[in-house]
Amino acid sequence: MANEFEYYLIESDGSFTSPLLNVNNDVDSGGIRYLRKGIKVSDDTITHLTFGTPIPPKPAMVDFLDMRGRQVFSKKVYDVLKTKEINGLQLVPVVITSRKRQGGKNIMGENIYTDYWIANVYQEYAFLDPEKSEREGEINEDGRWDMIDSMVLDKDLMSKTPLEDRLIFVTRECISYVLYHKSIVDLIMSVNPQGIVFVPIEKWYNGIS
Repeated sequence: MANEFEYYLIESDGSFTSPLLNVNNDVDSGGIRYLRKGIKVSDDTITHLTFGTPIPPKPAMVDFLDMRGRQVFSKKVYDVLKTKEINGLQLVPVVITSRKRQGGKNIMGENIYTDYWIANVYQEYAFLDPEKSEREGEINEDGRWDMIDSMVLDKDLMSKTPLEDRLIFVTRECISYVLYHKSIVDLIMSVNPQGIVFVPIEKWYNGIS
């Protein structure tokens, strides 16, 4: 396949004042810790989220919302992702309760959104070339990097893993990043979602594209 090694990072496109999300600790004490463990959770799992700060005056509930480097998708994106068997991806339903500013404080709002799912990507791969990628700090005994400034894939290493097993994966070097293969990017963008942009990893530099 010509685009076998074509991967992207997802970001907000900046056109909308969409809210950042946090765990709703008033309801969900477990939160999103499962996202950091690389495990599949039970099918009846529901994650409770709320607006983080700063809260936009008129929050735009678009098709992609950011959750500390993890992705929350609308039903439009959920429906199209469910048309394809994607190894290592679990879409976990979320309940989002709004917050609003009142009297200088953030208080629980009245709006509850249930047509959203958080992407639990439970497979990790160490596919970055440590010599060609730019990083800061040392590589620890678990193969983690302190910080990634730019990404270059080790294609020889990647080729040993079938493409169908690496359509979406978390970078083991730094688990804050999820890489999307072009075929998944094309699938998501086929429904014209609002609030989403995909950045080729070759053009990404420490969050600046």
